[in-house]
Amino acid sequence: MSWSSAGGRVSLTINGAVFSNWLSLTLTRDMRDLTGKFSLSGYDVARAAAAMPATAWPGTLPAPAQRRQSCAVALDGETVLTGWIDKLAGSWDDKSLSLTVEGRDRTGDLVDCAAAPNGPAEWQGATLLQVAQQICAPFGIAVRAQTDTGGPFARLAINPHESALSVLEKASRQRGVLVVSDGVGGLLLTTGGRSPAPAGLIVGQNVQKASFAFDDTKRFSDIFVKGQAEKCAGRRGDGPPPLSHAATPGTTPGMAGAQATEAAGILMTGHATDPEVTRWRPAVRMARTQSGAATGQQQAEWAIRVARGESVSLHYPVLDWRANGVLWRPNTTVRVWDPYAGIDDVMLIRAVTYRIGPDGQSPATPMTDIEVVGLTAFDRIDDPTPKRPLKVR
Repeated sequence: MSWSSAGGRVSLTINGAVFSNWLSLTLTRDMRDLTGKFSLSGYDVARAAAAMPATAWPGTLPAPAQRRQSCAVALDGETVLTGWIDKLAGSWDDKSLSLTVEGRDRTGDLVDCAAAPNGPAEWQGATLLQVAQQICAPFGIAVRAQTDTGGPFARLAINPHESALSVLEKASRQRGVLVVSDGVGGLLLTTGGRSPAPAGLIVGQNVQKASFAFDDTKRFSDIFVKGQAEKCAGRRGDGPPPLSHAATPGTTPGMAGAQATEAAGILMTGHATDPEVTRWRPAVRMARTQSGAATGQQQAEWAIRVARGESVSLHYPVLDWRANGVLWRPNTTVRVWDPYAGIDDVMLIRAVTYRIGPDGQSPATPMTDIEVVGLTAFDRIDDPTPKRPLKVR
């Protein structure tokens, strides 16, 4: 039986035992998905020994990989993901044995599980950081804030069935904060593009092939934000006006005055335009929140910026997992020079996928698939310094 490893550069540690006999790796971290995920395929010596007990196996064999075990994936000895094994898939024939191990980082449980199955049904006077810490504590996930998370919520209600991720996203949107995994067991409350990438993406240098997509279907010339506060900013009564025998059919007493009161309750309004969309393409967004959040105008401007940033995406496979000795990572800014796509600008790395394994090249050749988008794709709502629009020829 013959096999070749992934150059000894990939290891999976399970309960203190290090497994390094892997033929291939795929490990992805994407800002659109809270949790990082991995897939490793190779050779499980313990399972092979159990299947072929007559064969002499050197040394002490580790226990076989199992589902629900905690694990850590390292590249060149640097841990990039700590989490849990979710899936195992194996196959064998008269010539080979193989095993594929799949898992996610610890924040995967936040995607799957209820936020507060035993309460509370709402938080009052708690900050985003406090809410996130309370939700994540039972999962053993530490929460760190890399940016101002804003003041306390007057009231943040949740449904009993809501997932932890759903609650975190709802609360973070109200504060204009990005929620991402750090990959190694923690959760970050942060903003987009906090640090630079280790190198640029330059066609003809470290970029030998690429693909791009420009999509304006979600961009609009005008975005209007409208919203209504509870009880018309305190001017609406607790119920409808009482019925009277003097009321004529089809009318309700006090409606003329009620219209003015209702109008006063429409507190969140905003209007922003995208000068690059020159034809009439209007859209209306409902205000995301009523308490202590960005104004309707800020929300409208934010929607324009995010749509502009998301409309441009490019994909670059590059050799190795590192540049200048540093791993490529998501949520970093990178200079892109791609004359075919018409890009010469600073962009945001949205996702990275580390790969190694048979793909037409040497099995030991590591690659990184890098996805980049416009800088504003993950902007804060209340960003006081809007970024310069991406230049696309």
